[in-house]
Amino acid sequence: MIAMLLWIVCCYAVAVAAVHLVHRWQTLRGSKPVSWRHVVIVTENDERYMEWLIQAYCWFAWLKGQRLHITVVDEGSKDCTEQITRRVVRRHGVSWEWKRVSCAAEREYVLQELERQQAPEEALVVIRPQCIEDWAKVPFMARGAL
Repeated sequence: MIAMLLWIVCCYAVAVAAVHLVHRWQTLRGSKPVSWRHVVIVTENDERYMEWLIQAYCWFAWLKGQRLHITVVDEGSKDCTEQITRRVVRRHGVSWEWKRVSCAAEREYVLQELERQQAPEEALVVIRPQCIEDWAKVPFMARGAL
């Protein structure tokens, strides 16, 4: 009985030492910069999707060890899309911005500017909730591509 208990304690001590050695090795080697995931959500009256989309990307970025920035390109929502977005990003502590556009040409210009300003270490994902094909880009979906 005591031998079994000592064996368990020794295994635990070896696991703790291994974790500390890996951590020390990573800090001495120099860690790579944290990558960014920039999610652009093009929306118009999509309050029913906003909370779920933002939470899915927050969880996914957390699991991957990435930093997250969300840009909402709004085409004149008249529902609670902006209030829901503010509440969710505040709860998760995500950096974000809100861009209001008035027409399709302005929306395309904003999307092109965001792509042009994209940093090399940044993954840019554009989601249009009303477009069925874009739901494959959302993490934790049945056929999600991420």
